[in-house]
Amino acid sequence: MSDLIRQRRANRARFLEALYRCSEEQATEYVDGYEIADELGIERTDAERIVRYLEDHGFAAKTGRTGMVVRITAPGIDEVERRLAPEDAE
Repeated sequence: MSDLIRQRRANRARFLEALYRCSEEQATEYVDGYEIADELGIERTDAERIVRYLEDHGFAAKTGRTGMVVRITAPGIDEVERRLAPEDAE
């Protein structure tokens, strides 16, 4: 697998985990996806691509027609918890 593909896959996972963390820590379920991207050092165009991917897989939902206000969905929460759970916990 190329380094570019590895990096994109890692960035999608990091972004989804950040959405998960925000949903657990903040009073509101919606967050600015650009702020998450900035925090993670991800370019805005890459963040937009990541959010489209997460939406296509049902892991995130965008609100409104402009900007990058997003929230994690129940399947997104399940995906993060599945990834982060110890293998022997099942």
